[in-house]
Amino acid sequence: MTWNPTDEQLRRMMEKGWRGGLSEGTPCGQSSMLRYTDNIRQWLPAVCQRHDIKRVCDAGAGDLHWMKLVRWGSVDYLPFDVHIRHPDVQPIDITRELLPECDAVLCRMVLNHFDEGRVLQALRNFQEVSTYLIATHFVGDNKNKNREFQRLDLCKWLGEPLEMVDDGHESNCRLALWELT
Repeated sequence: MTWNPTDEQLRRMMEKGWRGGLSEGTPCGQSSMLRYTDNIRQWLPAVCQRHDIKRVCDAGAGDLHWMKLVRWGSVDYLPFDVHIRHPDVQPIDITRELLPECDAVLCRMVLNHFDEGRVLQALRNFQEVSTYLIATHFVGDNKNKNREFQRLDLCKWLGEPLEMVDDGHESNCRLALWELT
């Protein structure tokens, strides 16, 4: 059975952080720990360069714990989140509001907290403002271990990604790039 949280349940969960506590200096959970972001901190600037991505809107910036170490170069990085944990992050509900126009939306470990209806609405909103989506994608056996975090195979809605890189502390977790059409 798919978890279909109310807006209030989602707000409380995001407000307290994943599992409700700090993980190595971040309330955003294990996937925001520096040791689990090495690959993606190197991959993000490189993928932006390969695909001529000049502006990235991060739809789940959290507290910018690991993001502050990304060497973006000339990429304009704009951080957003539903719950503000850093003064540089702007508030947004990606299921109801549009991000600013950008070349790519970064949506790491965010859609996984939504039911299918909210995932599809967020994807439609991303298509309105962006050419590319960089998002969390799970390959292989995607049995859900926790009803509050779905291990989504985004190929179901977006087809095969253009590129992927290992992401996080789970062996089947990837950060992937899709062209939105």
